[in-house]
Amino acid sequence: SRPDYFQCIITISEVPESYARRDIVHVIKERCGVQVEPRDVVFRFKRWGRQSDACFVICPTARDADHCVAQIQELAVPKRAAYGSLFGAAFLWSSRATLFLSHPELDFVLDSKFWVFTTGWQEDMNIDEFSAVMTQMKFRPLRVVRHPIPSDQSSAFFVELEGMQRTKKAMVRLRRLKWRWRMKQETPFFAYPRRIDVHRACEEKFEDEDSAADSDIDEPIHY
Repeated sequence: SRPDYFQCIITISEVPESYARRDIVHVIKERCGVQVEPRDVVFRFKRWGRQSDACFVICPTARDADHCVAQIQELAVPKRAAYGSLFGAAFLWSSRATLFLSHPELDFVLDSKFWVFTTGWQEDMNIDEFSAVMTQMKFRPLRVVRHPIPSDQSSAFFVELEGMQRTKKAMVRLRRLKWRWRMKQETPFFAYPRRIDVHRACEEKFEDEDSAADSDIDEPIHY
């Protein structure tokens, strides 16, 4: 994911399984007035290659992304685009539920599942200043990694905590802070970070396909 796309990606859910890229592009153009290229629509796939009911869309600008998120809320569309309303309707929802970051320095940061990601902080804030703010707010981070976000000239931080219980409590506390600071619902502020699936040739069974390694926070979380 290119750094300038960080604020431009939205997630559309409850997409009918018969929909293809061109159908999503048509819905966004007709209902939101935003022109999106088909190559900028990426569907999520389930295990064994089945298309999921969620897709990721790269909007031209962050403002267009905000507009699409505002418009695509319980948006009625035909279940089968080729037949209109003959087969009933489905309802699309959109959000910024998924964020994408790519940088060589982040390749081996997430060495455990006890991390929280937060963004939107001042551009010149360093790790010591952020750690002091976290300590003042009763967070107890074990490790902090800073990453600049050039798209909105802000700073983001990966925060490692002690155990899954503290990780969940941190996410709840960040959600309360977002509400207390009157931030817009579509503004990204925190997330649970995960590495993308990496398949190595030496593995007989890929790690992401091993159900024994699943945790209770592995599924997408919508607050």
